[in-house]
Amino acid sequence: MAAQAVGAGDDALRALDEPAAVRFTPAARPLALRWHGSIWQVVGDPVPEPAVRARNAAPPAWLFTAQTGPASPVLEFRIRFDARRDEWRLLSVGGS
Repeated sequence: MAAQAVGAGDDALRALDEPAAVRFTPAARPLALRWHGSIWQVVGDPVPEPAVRARNAAPPAWLFTAQTGPASPVLEFRIRFDARRDEWRLLSVGGS
């Protein structure tokens, strides 16, 4: 699915729905994400997004900031596990 800009300017949120290659810490927190051919390393503490509880537990989701190196921009990423596809999905990217 193609990225769509939401808002205006360089800090616009881009809504996505694409497979995400995510690495996790031993504590199951996001550590890094491969996006557009680069490794984006998590900066700070990833935040688990609250899940709406229904009959079955909702899939896990995370919000975190990451950058490719010390001089790169810091972007905010939102990911969610899609149990139907058995994969992590990148839902949005934006400036932080």
